[in-house]
Amino acid sequence: MLLIGGKMNRKYSLKKSYEIEKVMSLKKSVGNRFYTIYYQQSEGEMKIAISVSKKVGRAVIRNYEKRAVREIIRKNKKELIGIKALIIIKRLAVELTFQEKDDSLSNLFSKILKEKKNEQK
Repeated sequence: MLLIGGKMNRKYSLKKSYEIEKVMSLKKSVGNRFYTIYYQQSEGEMKIAISVSKKVGRAVIRNYEKRAVREIIRKNKKELIGIKALIIIKRLAVELTFQEKDDSLSNLFSKILKEKKNEQK
């Protein structure tokens, strides 16, 4: 189960820097004006890292953006099984409503899933 006390479970976090570097080195990515997602197909559970630059705003704003992305991931976790990803939040994402953030990220997730299905054929 992804939720423990309302928070995203740590076992779904991509924490080690060498794991994050490996995902980025494969150069498989999708993106738009608000987010960039570097990803890698993997066996088993999803692992996600979220990155927000200090250029986005103060700590309160950056933390809110990360919480919003975690909530969107939690809603889409069944589709994201077997993916390691680094989500980079860009400065323009701050201007979006939560629903717009959800739509934007869901669109990027669907692009990743399309490619995953194409690779399995």
